[in-house]
Amino acid sequence: MPSRPVAYALLVAMSLGVCACAPPARSDHMAPAPTEETQFAADSPLRDAIELKDVGGGEPATEDTSIGDDQLRQAVQGALLQYGLLQSDQGKAHFRLNVTMIRLSPPGAGIDLTVNCQVRYNLARADTGAVLFNDVVKASYTAKLGDELVALLRQRLAKEGAVRANIAAFLERLKSLPVSGPAKQSAELAQ
Repeated sequence: MPSRPVAYALLVAMSLGVCACAPPARSDHMAPAPTEETQFAADSPLRDAIELKDVGGGEPATEDTSIGDDQLRQAVQGALLQYGLLQSDQGKAHFRLNVTMIRLSPPGAGIDLTVNCQVRYNLARADTGAVLFNDVVKASYTAKLGDELVALLRQRLAKEGAVRANIAAFLERLKSLPVSGPAKQSAELAQ
């Protein structure tokens, strides 16, 4: 049995992520689940009306727990499906959504690991192409030592949580978006 200082050194090494590689992030852990407060109204024009088009900007999924395009697509698609917004039949979709990962910051070393996530969402009408939403959504998530002892696994939790928080923030903004009437573009979008 190792001495107490050696055992502590091993524990610190594991918690700092020196000992292993983490598995890639899981898309099913990045899709926020709807609650009664976050669910869209049954008569929302967005219900069963959004087609997920292009998703990009992610890195290839590797052992360093990066979020790949496929994982991001699956997470956004899963969220749209759970919220009742996804329309899988392209011909029936009233809106098209494009998603681009702008930044997913790697957490620094430490006990609590925070990841910041920036994603651009572009929602346009399918019939006219008029842009209804075009903005970068920012969110972060902190995975604590109590969530996971091993730092690389805690890092994966932080990345999954940051993407989940980002998608949830987008959906919350989408709930308050006026989708009836003419599309409103900001001065930034008109450039």
